[in-house]
Amino acid sequence: MLDKSKFMEMLVAITEVAKVQENQITKEEIKDYFAGMDLAESQYQHIYQYLGENGVQIPGFVHKEYPKTEEKDETIEPKKEDRPVALSIYMKELEEISGLSEGERTSLFLALKNKDKEAKSKLVEGYLPVVVEIAKNYKDKGLLMEDLIQEGNLGLLQGLEEVTTISNIEDADAFLQEHIKMAMVTVIDEEVGENDWETAMVAKTSLISEAAKVLAEDMGRVATVKELSDYTKIPIEEVKDILSLSLDAVKVGNENG
Repeated sequence: MLDKSKFMEMLVAITEVAKVQENQITKEEIKDYFAGMDLAESQYQHIYQYLGENGVQIPGFVHKEYPKTEEKDETIEPKKEDRPVALSIYMKELEEISGLSEGERTSLFLALKNKDKEAKSKLVEGYLPVVVEIAKNYKDKGLLMEDLIQEGNLGLLQGLEEVTTISNIEDADAFLQEHIKMAMVTVIDEEVGENDWETAMVAKTSLISEAAKVLAEDMGRVATVKELSDYTKIPIEEVKDILSLSLDAVKVGNENG
């Protein structure tokens, strides 16, 4: 099982290593660094993407540029009525929260390490505005601000569960912020991946539908699944799956004629 606390601590550390190397690091260096964690390639992809979001260049990896939401004139403050009511209320409540000083954070982290529940509550409250500030850096990457804040808050809570396990309490703030950022980057990556899959499915469904029409005209009969597969170069099983999911039924013939 992945030790998330150790993973996040190492992620913070390797980000710092990359910064020392003029914001560059190779895939081999990353994999050597995480070698003892037995990570899957998909997990390494998340690491590459996360480092890319933090300005780190990795040779051989293309950092995804997420689709931007509708651009707004940054010089004009959006009207309150144009923002979701819940978000507006939440932002208003955050204005009443005072940020934590470095000394206050350190004291609270030490108290949390000693299982002080009140310290945890104060850290949660103190870091809520931090989550919002971090979310602003990702607001044009395909997700609504409310969703980013929600994921960031979950990352905050998870980070607070694990922050007491790090060896150096002075790294607690960076550890916690990396947890928040990683939560946002992961959900953005998942959202874009899902959108890419849906786009591909629509394109393949359209291709199969057109192929069915062309083959029917050429052969004077309904095409079989195999013939559709041969024509479109889409594997037979995938053709069957797409046909079963398609809302617009595509007629296919019997394989046995």
